[in-house]
Amino acid sequence: MRGSKAILITAALAGLLAGCWQPTAPGRPVRLRLAHVYEVKSPTHAFGTAQLADRLAAAGVGLEVSVFPAAQLGSEAELLEQLVAGELELAIAGPSFLAMWYPEIGAFDAAYAFRDLDHMLDVAHGDLIQPLWDELRKRYGVRVLDTWVYGSRHITSNRPIRHPGDLRGFRLRLPAARVWQASGEALGASPMPVAFAEVYMALQQGMADGQENPVPTIQAMGFHEVQKCLNLTGHIQSSIQILVNERVWQRLDAAQQNALLRTLRDLGREVQGGTERQEREILAAWREKDVLQIVDDVDVEAFRRRAREYFADGFPFSPLYRAISSQEASPKPAGSDAVPPHDPAEREEMP
Repeated sequence: MRGSKAILITAALAGLLAGCWQPTAPGRPVRLRLAHVYEVKSPTHAFGTAQLADRLAAAGVGLEVSVFPAAQLGSEAELLEQLVAGELELAIAGPSFLAMWYPEIGAFDAAYAFRDLDHMLDVAHGDLIQPLWDELRKRYGVRVLDTWVYGSRHITSNRPIRHPGDLRGFRLRLPAARVWQASGEALGASPMPVAFAEVYMALQQGMADGQENPVPTIQAMGFHEVQKCLNLTGHIQSSIQILVNERVWQRLDAAQQNALLRTLRDLGREVQGGTERQEREILAAWREKDVLQIVDDVDVEAFRRRAREYFADGFPFSPLYRAISSQEASPKPAGSDAVPPHDPAEREEMP
């Protein structure tokens, strides 16, 4: 972790000295690049970033965006280093990676911090989290433009999982970041880190007893082919953050900033709608064709109590976790989708 921070700080200083991103000549469009690691069929790209260039062109504010999905420009770690250095204008990353810079953000990937995806978005767009986004901007020159849904994560297995006791000795594959491994422990499992590309084989060969991911990801990766049960735990309401280099942001005029914010917020709603629709359609098809046993009588409250006791103390993000998990879900006020006129705000790939 110290090495990663040193790399980021060095990259930031190099970017400041080099002035990597130069202002565009008056009258010419501003060209930006956005990169992420998600596949082209993922909801993140299919419902979101694939539409970004056309939406911004239609806004007529002189912004042109080229999108590079599927890790074309590097891993998530490499994209963040490029972003800090000013070698890349926009990137997408998840909370666990950002937590390497600012550990409190790890609360977003801790089990049962949120009740549902709407609650997660309320927090991500609200006053409670804004100081953390501000610190990212001040320390590393990275601004959080928006938070998008990645999906509700559920456990797959070869036997039903209904209670925390059912996970005793269960080798649950999770990403390698500490907060993910801790979430596995909080659920009662024996977490094991396996590279995402190797999960299918680990399940097929019995090296791991199960894994957890949103339903669209489970289908896309074929995990349903090598597991018998889908247990609807909904233990993490997974998110990703849309990031911009702060120096790039400050060189955009007000109309360009507003158009970019509004477009990202609109696309974020479409990503959420598409993700939730895909989950419903996939679950219906799996039930109809008896592809998996859908275990929907999971004792979620028992899992939630266990996780909240586990994360209540002892982690850098415990105070924030307690604050988030104690909130009652509240309906969005009328007009809350409008963009405010003032300032908006060792991990493998998240899946």
